[in-house]
Amino acid sequence: MSRHVIGSVVERKTTSQPSAASRFTAKPGIGFPAVQHRSKSAFARAREEAAVNSANARRNEVPLVVPTGELQPPPTAETKSALTDAEDLGHHISQANEQRLANMKPEEIEKEREAVLEQLGSDAPDLLRRVREARERKRAREHPQTTEAEGKVTTPEQTEKPPIHQPTPALPPLGARPGILRVRSLESVPQSAPRTASSQRSCTRPSSRTGKKIRFAEVTPKDIYVYESAPVSPKRPVLALPPPPEKPDGSVVSLGSFKGSIPSKRPHPTESPSDDKESPTTTTDDSKMEGTPEYIRRRYFPDAPENDPNLEWMQPATSSDSSELRFDLNGAPISPSLSETLPSHLGLHHHAEGNRAGYTLEDLFLLSRSTVPAQRASMLGVLAKVAHRLGAQAKDGNFPDKLAELAGKEGELRKRILAAGLSAIGERGGVGAMAVEVVWECLVAWNSGTTDIDGIELHLAPDVMSATQPEQLLPIIAGALAQASLPRQSLEQLLAIVYRFAQESNELAGSIMATHHLVPAIIQTFLLTPIPPKDDSVLPDPMTLRLLTVLASASRSNALSLLEPATATLRFVTLLPDSSPFPAPLATSLLIQTLRFYRVLACYGLYSHIATSASHYFSALSSYILSPPFLPPKTLSQLRTAWSSLLEAWIVCATDPHATTPPHEILWSQVIAWSWESEVRLFRKDLTDADQDWEVWSAVWNAEAAWLEGARINGVKGGEKEREQVLEVVKPGFAEEEGLDHKVVRAALQAVKQRLDILTIGGPEMEKVFKSVVEPTHVLCSAIRLWLACLPPVKDVPLNSPPFTLPFGELSKFCAELVTHPVWSLPEKCGMYLRVHLRPLSSLLAYFHRLSCYIPGTGSDLWLAQGLSIITRLIPGDEATAIAMEENCILPATSQIAGFQVQLPSIATDILKPFFNYTIRPNPDVHVSPLHVTTESICHSTTLRLPGGTPDVLLEEAKTGLPLSRDWLTAPLTHLLRSGTSPVFRGLPTGWDASEVDVVRATLLLLQVSCGVLQRWALGAYALGPAEIVFACMRVCMLEHGVGGGASGMDSSAEVFRDDAVEKLMGWLLDPFAPKRLPTPPPSPPPTVACTETTTDLLPILTPQNYLELASQTYLRQTHTPFYQFYTDLVALYSAVSFAHPVFGALLLPPLAMRYPSDYRRLVWCEAGDGSSATAGVGDGVGAVTEVVRTVRLDLERVVCCGLGWPGSNCSPAFPDVREYLYPVESDGRILGAYLQALLAGRNAPQGFLRLVAVHHIACTVWPDLRRLWQTAEDGPNGVEAGVDRSAVTGFTPPSDPSQSSGSLVGPKLLRLLLNRGDALAVREVLLYRQSPGGAFLWPPSCFEGSLGDADRAERVEHVRNVISDDMAERARTVFEQKED
Repeated sequence: MSRHVIGSVVERKTTSQPSAASRFTAKPGIGFPAVQHRSKSAFARAREEAAVNSANARRNEVPLVVPTGELQPPPTAETKSALTDAEDLGHHISQANEQRLANMKPEEIEKEREAVLEQLGSDAPDLLRRVREARERKRAREHPQTTEAEGKVTTPEQTEKPPIHQPTPALPPLGARPGILRVRSLESVPQSAPRTASSQRSCTRPSSRTGKKIRFAEVTPKDIYVYESAPVSPKRPVLALPPPPEKPDGSVVSLGSFKGSIPSKRPHPTESPSDDKESPTTTTDDSKMEGTPEYIRRRYFPDAPENDPNLEWMQPATSSDSSELRFDLNGAPISPSLSETLPSHLGLHHHAEGNRAGYTLEDLFLLSRSTVPAQRASMLGVLAKVAHRLGAQAKDGNFPDKLAELAGKEGELRKRILAAGLSAIGERGGVGAMAVEVVWECLVAWNSGTTDIDGIELHLAPDVMSATQPEQLLPIIAGALAQASLPRQSLEQLLAIVYRFAQESNELAGSIMATHHLVPAIIQTFLLTPIPPKDDSVLPDPMTLRLLTVLASASRSNALSLLEPATATLRFVTLLPDSSPFPAPLATSLLIQTLRFYRVLACYGLYSHIATSASHYFSALSSYILSPPFLPPKTLSQLRTAWSSLLEAWIVCATDPHATTPPHEILWSQVIAWSWESEVRLFRKDLTDADQDWEVWSAVWNAEAAWLEGARINGVKGGEKEREQVLEVVKPGFAEEEGLDHKVVRAALQAVKQRLDILTIGGPEMEKVFKSVVEPTHVLCSAIRLWLACLPPVKDVPLNSPPFTLPFGELSKFCAELVTHPVWSLPEKCGMYLRVHLRPLSSLLAYFHRLSCYIPGTGSDLWLAQGLSIITRLIPGDEATAIAMEENCILPATSQIAGFQVQLPSIATDILKPFFNYTIRPNPDVHVSPLHVTTESICHSTTLRLPGGTPDVLLEEAKTGLPLSRDWLTAPLTHLLRSGTSPVFRGLPTGWDASEVDVVRATLLLLQVSCGVLQRWALGAYALGPAEIVFACMRVCMLEHGVGGGASGMDSSAEVFRDDAVEKLMGWLLDPFAPKRLPTPPPSPPPTVACTETTTDLLPILTPQNYLELASQTYLRQTHTPFYQFYTDLVALYSAVSFAHPVFGALLLPPLAMRYPSDYRRLVWCEAGDGSSATAGVGDGVGAVTEVVRTVRLDLERVVCCGLGWPGSNCSPAFPDVREYLYPVESDGRILGAYLQALLAGRNAPQGFLRLVAVHHIACTVWPDLRRLWQTAEDGPNGVEAGVDRSAVTGFTPPSDPSQSSGSLVGPKLLRLLLNRGDALAVREVLLYRQSPGGAFLWPPSCFEGSLGDADRAERVEHVRNVISDDMAERARTVFEQKED
């Protein structure tokens, strides 16, 4: 039957029949919903709601009026007196049901019957019958005297009515409560429930109210029931202890006797004695299962299958891991023991885990997606607190409240928590506020230590930032700020989030500027507050000005977009702190941030016209600063520094008005008229040599230097008068031991030294100490800059005396230590964002290099050595300095500087300028502003921030080429090899005309000069190492004939490596790394005794200086080519075009050292040449040799050693030593076979060094004494330490197959083949060979002379006898006893 809120309205005539009784309602009609008590179960509330809905439902169709026959007479007084309130209620309900049935059609009755059967099941009639019988039995027990009379009233069979009106208990409508499939019987209705006024009005009752009165039930203590804290459904099984044994057992401990009484179980309302008699087994099973999930399913959900997933909530809670971390509502962890004992009223027992207090992380993530706003907000708040703990733990490994269970998982959890906050950040109310806090904790508070770092792109967490999807998050933030629907604290957190985005990268800063209405909403919300402020209005936030400063420093385009909002910030300049309506600290902070914002704009040459249009206000500001104002000392220093720095930038803009945007925004004549230089000098009167005034000293000296640099261009006679004025003021201050300026410089120099020493030691406060180095270094930079600005403009005129005194000796010594200090590698270890603290250090070295050439005693070679070492320390922003250093210092070097004894043809190094300029600045669209703004930088700078991120970026993708790599001088060779795609050759300057050979000559000359002067002045750490030199020469050999074509003058008539000058230069470069035979070699130790010097040093660490695979990365990583592929091509080229060129052949040897993988040795000894080699193993054909082994015939004096070392080499003579090719002894069977095949090749056998290598490895494999000597050195105190992976140290991994090892299986085969098929020379060399991994190296032919001890000879003869035969032993004895002719 369909039911609607409003049914059809039909007019009908009234009849004489009495109207139907009104429906009974159980709710008072007072207009408010009834109070729901938590003590009622869900089933009880469902029944009450269903009854009300059934009674109040409207009918849609016209009701059918059916005569009901005679009305039942009212109950008599006797009957009435015997009825209780509950019985009276049941009586009226019965009458209402009968009247309702009388008004229904037969088909309606049948439809309702089917609905009841469908809802209650097929046993509904039996259920109703049992309910009725149980009710009658109860009445009979309670009122035996009224049973008969009441039966006459209530029994349906005794009432005259149409047959279709058979009374049934009132049933609730089917749709009253979805999900409630079955209702409890009427026995669940409290029997003593009082009748309400509404229920009385809704029932059929006598017309008279005479004698009626309101009665209330008498509540007794037994009527109050206290529920347990544990859930009652499903019922938990009680822990059952086993019964005591029948026989006494002393091991059983009694827990005491139960002295209470066990209450009898209340029978279920539907159970009846008749049922018990009919099915006693079923009743017994139900009583046992009562309260279990299966019992609840059978009773309330009979149609549901046993494993219905919708009924999983009834299953008992599974016991979770007690060690799983849980949190309380404050984000604090709860120990497992405490989580089991906490009471349930604390709100920590939730539906996910009812037996343990607290929330696991998975619970928090699940509930943070709840549809209940309050619950969702609460869980987001807990996640925010957990994120705060994780962030503190990630920053400090010794965090006192460290969550050990989550150690190492901070990054992963950060992303998950951030995702939970982002999913709700667009919500309103408490959910949105908590979501903002979660995002703020994950982005801002997580890296709280970087809030004050500016001047660099942080790039701290690119993956986290990309996970926020800024293109979607930023518009949401803009909408939230525009609507101001969140609390003020949440809005400030949104501002901090935007500031963090701006710090991350220039791209994100551009996205902020591109987001519609975001920046205007920020300015309107946090900056343009009412003036004067109202009682309920908020105050301006200086963080907004910091955000604008960061956005402007990110790019020139951002700065151009912020010119219009910049006008609104002038209010903080016009309202000085002493007259501002804002509190003085806030007004001062707003003023300082505004001046810094103007300086950033001025560094691009922008907005400098404000100095003219608002000159009156800036004049008042200058007077205010000079007053001096009543401000804290630190605040006053910050204000003076900000004002002086702004004046410096404006002075630079006025120096070249054509460089500003638009041009002529500020003129030099205006700067002179405003006398800014005089105002800056007045700051000196209140300054001291204390460190709190150092930043002011630095700003004042920079402003004076900018004034002198501008006067040199715009002043009369190169600013001669201006220099005299400045020197008149500053020279007394720099007087040695007397002047205040000189004391400041010495104090700053001492502070830098001490703090750098602390960084060398290391410690937990390294980042803080690193930051403290910046301020005193700025002082030194500005002092040297001022000194250089006081020089006369003519450079060629010798300097008679310095402008003023500086501690030149101490500065020179400090810079020599600074250039080799480990502080330069600190950013790679602790975070690349710390590179911003290196800017003043690199600027200090650059300024000192300019100063150094004026110091007496600095020759051209020393100045060149300083430039070659300092240029590798310059960082992004110093590109102009690097280019000037390259053009003025490095390129003018000639062969006379290195002292060449052999005359070389004229070599012009200036042809390398295009290659070096591109190496320094590969991206012409990116110009990073220098630390001190210049007239060139205000015109070309595209950003003021250093690029962040990892340094391993390809040159083509990098924003800048600084810092330069170690092998930057070989960059022209790279461009020659890639001349077809090189951008340098596509943009060569007009008039540049040089051949391929010219470029190679100039490059090799620079390499030779740089190595010579750097070694001469003890700066060899900046010279290229042997591996780097070898790889540079390899690239020269890779330049084939005709590379580059003739269009650009890059053709060559022959291979470049055959040029006489190129061959000489490569020979000179490789010569320092070849071993030298000593005139009187030291006596060698006994051959059976290893070096006994105790040491724990391991082999040299593999670096680009000594390992080719690392040295080649700068060149090969751009094409993702492994060095082995490059070496394979080189070997093939040697075989094709070299014709046994000695230098080319020497370049093939370094990868054959034993610390390289065996693939390189296998390539040369087994596979190289024309491809016809067949040296596959020990037992293969005799005499085969590769083309490379046959043609590379070099003496030991021409072998290049890279200093890789070998086990047992710590007590040997210093590098170079060829034993890095000899130890550890070869263990690859295929290579050993190739060695033997080469020795048996007769006249094609290898000569020189390669023959020594083959003899050595064969002899050390076959002779036990040599093998024992090597193993002793390897495993002894001078070899590999115990517990150290030998393969990691030596680069040599022994084969897992014993048959391929150089042990007892391979040695006899080699010896037998050698003695049977070898010629006399090969047999003699192997039999008599001796060498030791320690001590002095035995040069050929000493190692072949046979000066063996008697014991060693006897051992070798006996070894031949054991593994071969007695005849072979006698032949070996003959060789040992034979004297050399």
